Amino acid sequence: MLRIMADIFSGRPNPTWEVGDESEVRATLRALTADRGLLTDAEPPEGGLGFRGFRVEVLSDELAQDFGLGAATYLAVGQQAGGPRAAEVGERLVSLIEPGDPRTAADAPPLDMPLRDFLTEQLNLSAALESQSRASLADQVAPPAEEAAAPAVTCTIELGAFNPGFWNNDPNVRLNNNCYNYASNWRTNTFAQPGRGCGHMYTSITCTEVTRGAICDGMHHRFDCFPDSEKPRYLVALVVAPGPGFVDYHWYRKQKEGFWGHKPGGTEARNWDESHNVITNPETANRGPYTIFCGYFYGCHSQQLRIK
Repeated sequence: MLRIMADIFSGRPNPTWEVGDESEVRATLRALTADRGLLTDAEPPEGGLGFRGFRVEVLSDELAQDFGLGAATYLAVGQQAGGPRAAEVGERLVSLIEPGDPRTAADAPPLDMPLRDFLTEQLNLSAALESQSRASLADQVAPPAEEAAAPAVTCTIELGAFNPGFWNNDPNVRLNNNCYNYASNWRTNTFAQPGRGCGHMYTSITCTEVTRGAICDGMHHRFDCFPDSEKPRYLVALVVAPGPGFVDYHWYRKQKEGFWGHKPGGTEARNWDESHNVITNPETANRGPYTIFCGYFYGCHSQQLRIK
């Protein structure tokens, strides 16, 4: 049996499906291993925001041995692809989605035909991007929204030192903590979701709803100060990818060094944007498909303890 995950989201759990038919599994593994240059043991550290690739887990040690694979392998797509056949192999993996399969995370999108069509469309776009430079992606980003004038108040906050190894060195930590975990600076190993900890998770991926979930967990809007008893009080920023099709949220956290850090989904924490520039301002950084800037917020100790 195979378990396939489309590595695409930053905040939401990624869509995952399983393939049980042995003949189909073997045919898929033959296609996957026909060009081993396409495969890596783990997600490329350069993978950013948007469709990054597929994680394929072989659930039988005999199958893994037959095809010379470990328990999991990764097929990168788009700019990180190992070759021009990556999108073609990716389309085969997408074709194995069985609409209505209940074996997916509760917060992930349903396994249905719209998901198959969307992932196929993304693969076609990824193939077109393989030869495109990262710098040119900046032209695709919508202008950032202007922040409202700051109220006449100054809040005291804490800025932690940038420590990506805390999130990246253990594969289990890296895969099971997302951008909301990073913004909150709290490892839950649950792919934390705004509002799930307080019992009122967002109901749609919009600035209004994701903000409502985060506020319910204990965050405050910027300039709504926390008392010293709520240290550490981090400055964070929320953005949204509005679709069509690709709908997700993403968080950034300001660091002691002056730049901003973030963690796209189950990939590595980093301090650079989609153009590989250090993020000095999340409003003007290249955020790929996350074109809507929702605003700034403060996290706090109570919110850290509440998220899940």
